[in-house]
Amino acid sequence: MILTIVSAVSVTAMIVYAIYWRRQQAKRRAADWDSIVSRLRSNSEFNFADVTDRYLYSDEINATPADVWQRIDGANGLWAMFTNAGVLMELADYATEHGHDVPEQLIEELRSDALQLRIAVLISLTKYAFSRSGVAASVHAHRAASAYSALLAHMTTLFQEHSALYFPRFLESM
Repeated sequence: MILTIVSAVSVTAMIVYAIYWRRQQAKRRAADWDSIVSRLRSNSEFNFADVTDRYLYSDEINATPADVWQRIDGANGLWAMFTNAGVLMELADYATEHGHDVPEQLIEELRSDALQLRIAVLISLTKYAFSRSGVAASVHAHRAASAYSALLAHMTTLFQEHSALYFPRFLESM
């Protein structure tokens, strides 16, 4: 009896989630440039320019792990990078749909950068929350900043080479 109820509830939950997921995908495909960019948090909001020079064109970080934590405002900057990763992936999808000849390798590099960034942010926030030492959190914050910088550099390449019409608008949003 209980197994039947658990089975019915789990199947219902999966169906509800599938419907939710499909609606979110439809909304995502229907989104225009301005609605996507409006969700992007400015890099100046968490002082990312203090961590690297020319962050849209280079993936080099000019700070030590301890410096990165202070410069990006700790957990606030990490969370901004985490949320921007998803929005930047939506921009990449938009550019792919409206651009021309976007290589699959570049899209996979963007997805990989976004995944690495999100994992590093989650690990850093976990270490920050549960560790007495901030060193581990700072190390992972440095990794997150490196991944974010690489993601921005790859996004710049995408817009410069394959969606030139959107490149000025991309620069404005950053």
